[in-house]
Amino acid sequence: MIVFTDKSGWYPDDINSRLDFDNFADNLADKILFVGHGCFNNQQVVNFCLQNKDVEKIYINLEHPCSLYDENENLGIRQQMLFDTVYTICPYTAEWFNSIQNKTKFFSMPYPHNLKYDVYKDKDLDKKYDVAYNGLIHSEEIASYVEAIKGFDYFFSTIPQWNRIKSVNGLATHNNIDNLKKWEILSQSKSAIIQNNLYLLPKQIGYIKNNYRWQENNAFSHVEQGLLPQLKSRTVESAICQTLMLVKKDPWNVIEEWFEPGKDFLYFENCSELKELVEDVKNNFNQYEHIVESAYKKVKLRYNTKYIFEKIKNGENINENTREF
Repeated sequence: MIVFTDKSGWYPDDINSRLDFDNFADNLADKILFVGHGCFNNQQVVNFCLQNKDVEKIYINLEHPCSLYDENENLGIRQQMLFDTVYTICPYTAEWFNSIQNKTKFFSMPYPHNLKYDVYKDKDLDKKYDVAYNGLIHSEEIASYVEAIKGFDYFFSTIPQWNRIKSVNGLATHNNIDNLKKWEILSQSKSAIIQNNLYLLPKQIGYIKNNYRWQENNAFSHVEQGLLPQLKSRTVESAICQTLMLVKKDPWNVIEEWFEPGKDFLYFENCSELKELVEDVKNNFNQYEHIVESAYKKVKLRYNTKYIFEKIKNGENINENTREF
């Protein structure tokens, strides 16, 4: 299987730039795997798909449901149909696509991590931070999480100029760092805040409603509130860094497709609960290490690029028994 990776549109700390699926390619031209946020906007990819009907074309989409609020009506649907098979991190979008057409086959998949960057391997790293949050601040809710942890020894990396909410920019400990540096510091944190939502602008809500049969996609059940589910890379990043995932409960809880609450991570519902959890993990981290180890084991065994590549290459079910270890 040949691999084509389009790295356009990725943030400096984006996990995708380190996935390196290309390393597993055997250059047999029976199948071609396309990876990247921008593949469906890449004219080279579009032309290849249109001109090579006999080659099995497979796409890994690591941004769904993002591409479904494109300002060009139905573009997010039409361009996916260039491929024979699409693997997506959004199980709701996979189910929806399969219900509105019968040509391209869609399957859900966990967010992959490259085990080349297992920073904990053969190391005993000092957990000097109490808690971490990594990401952009696109809502007051996310900003409130940062405000909640400012009294702890925290690690907060972001890209201030890209944040919609600027109120917590001054609390950032790191600005626009690359992913390797982020993982190095994240591995030194006892816990990490995880939220798996997208926060929509009003115009994006309108774009979603331009999609064919959009109401049938469960990812859009709260579109009027400007909220979508999206599995974040910070889940597997925290797991591989052996950092306890503190996950904000939401209407979908998409993380439960691949990780189990209480076994691999802990939920919180508000900032008060978050602060209590961070405090307890800070003082009693050894009591949570079995949860950390369970999540780490899942990534090591199945939620990694090599395992997922082999499953895709062989046409096997990635999600089979993903939570059973």
